[in-house]
Amino acid sequence: MKIWHSSSSESKPCVVCGKKTGTYKVYEQTNIALKIPACNGDHYNSVDVKEMAAASISLIKKVAMRG
Repeated sequence: MKIWHSSSSESKPCVVCGKKTGTYKVYEQTNIALKIPACNGDHYNSVDVKEMAAASISLIKKVAMRG
């Protein structure tokens, strides 16, 4: 799984504090990416959902293959 960051002009609420941010932490595996909005600094570093992202991506792949 690749973990990287992305910046965008589209702002979403930070998952930690709710403040609008254009910074995203991205979890990518097998051409499926989950973008999680997180403020720079402590909030960005505190967001670590690698295990949950891996499980979500696996579930998405299973559902996509059925339909």
